[in-house]
Amino acid sequence: MPCGAVRFHHKVLAASSLDKTWDYIIVGSGASGIPLADRLSETGKSVLLLERGWASSGRWGGTWKPSWLQGTNLTRFDVPALAQLVWQTDFNNTGIWCDDTPSPAGCLLGGGTAINAGQFYLPTPNDFDWNQPPGFRFKDMQSALRKVRERLPWTDKPSMDGKSPMATYLVTATKRKNFQLQMNTTVSRVLRTGNMATGVEVDSTGAGGLAGTIKVTPGIGRVILSAGVFNTFKILVRSGIGPAEEMQRLANTSSEAAKLPPKRDWLDLPVGRNLDDCPNFYLAVRVPNVEIYPWLDLWNSTAVNPDIKMYLEKRSGPLAELQATIGPVSWDTVTGNDGRKRVIQWDATSSRNALLPEDGGYIVFTLNLNLGHTSRGRLSLDPSTLKTQIAVSPYFNDAGGHDFDAVLNSSASLLSLINATMLQTIPGSFVMYPPPELTLEQYLRAQIPPSSNHWVGTAKMAARCSEEGAVADTSTVVCGMKNLHVVDASILNGNPTANPQATFIVMAERAAEIIKGLGRW
Repeated sequence: MPCGAVRFHHKVLAASSLDKTWDYIIVGSGASGIPLADRLSETGKSVLLLERGWASSGRWGGTWKPSWLQGTNLTRFDVPALAQLVWQTDFNNTGIWCDDTPSPAGCLLGGGTAINAGQFYLPTPNDFDWNQPPGFRFKDMQSALRKVRERLPWTDKPSMDGKSPMATYLVTATKRKNFQLQMNTTVSRVLRTGNMATGVEVDSTGAGGLAGTIKVTPGIGRVILSAGVFNTFKILVRSGIGPAEEMQRLANTSSEAAKLPPKRDWLDLPVGRNLDDCPNFYLAVRVPNVEIYPWLDLWNSTAVNPDIKMYLEKRSGPLAELQATIGPVSWDTVTGNDGRKRVIQWDATSSRNALLPEDGGYIVFTLNLNLGHTSRGRLSLDPSTLKTQIAVSPYFNDAGGHDFDAVLNSSASLLSLINATMLQTIPGSFVMYPPPELTLEQYLRAQIPPSSNHWVGTAKMAARCSEEGAVADTSTVVCGMKNLHVVDASILNGNPTANPQATFIVMAERAAEIIKGLGRW
């Protein structure tokens, strides 16, 4: 969503500020890190927000834009329709994605919020009650939910709303003298003395970036990792926190061995386990006379284009939406033979995807298996390249195959509905995918692995650190540490009912409430 026309000059660190100590060092400026930084800076304590990437939105100094945005304070990241371009392999997207993750992750100010065109679905009670421990159940989240509704209110005119984490939380944080934003600075590891985090080691990734060490205030300072599933995992392992075999592989490499904590201080925790993503599948119906909007032609268009003109003048029209989406069309709850309910989200769009030929009109139905599935995977770190890898795929490895059965059941139901309605009322329409030569099951299995790129769960939150699989407690503190926290998708133990951005923000609001109440360590 557009971030407005006012330019805010963010405050950045001078190299001499490496000598300063901070009450809170937050690593990552995505859907969790930005709200958390804003709320913690309300206390008057010093807050440093570190971002490994560069400015995206025009409000924060971003400049990447088509010619028809020249003279405005908007960039490609401020126009919802241009979000289509980030997925195009034939378009220049250099620098948007992290180069050390196994799946697309935004490495720029705002993280995923900068590139997902503002898809925002508030979490349901089951999203917390099914997935999270006491303290993060739905009844515990009411204050956090209220705060999110106030800062990012619901609207049925999304093109006129103009709100996002960068346009709300980051604006208020930046107005405070105790808050600093530092871009182009990546965190290699958390510096530790036993169970105390003393600071972070940083490296420059671009102009104005910092290299060296940044320390927290002794006795009260806290390091908070909000770098996303892949990068939080990587930072923890390089800090001597994670599966022992991961640290041992690092210890066997000359470049990392000297930088790991002493082996006696390693914390053998299941970081990277419980990896979750929503399986994603497509069904497609060929529909005569349905035109596909030329999203990919927008970049090279001009301001005389009536749709561009409408957007520039009124923030309305096709450019004010992600794509021609009718959705979510429905949520389907399937109860498996194991007695567990699994929630499926169906969307419909007239946009193209890689399955479809260039010509003709289509309605594409997209399935996401969201809340309730039990298949999980595992991350690993390549010690030679320091790239995060998916060691075990998180799709359809549950005992009994109930996750796939839910997908098959729901897809069959939708196809029956399509056959009984669309194909009977729209002359010339027919099902293109699944193709007639494949059964529905054969077609679905051929699409595996089917990522939605909604990764969560790799620093599992538990009521007690003695619980199996626990990485963080309900204070968001890493088990075995005093002042190291994880607040991002990693502590969401399973995917919610819908797209997870809003859930991450609500979790950050709740975490801020808790962290504010913590004393000296």
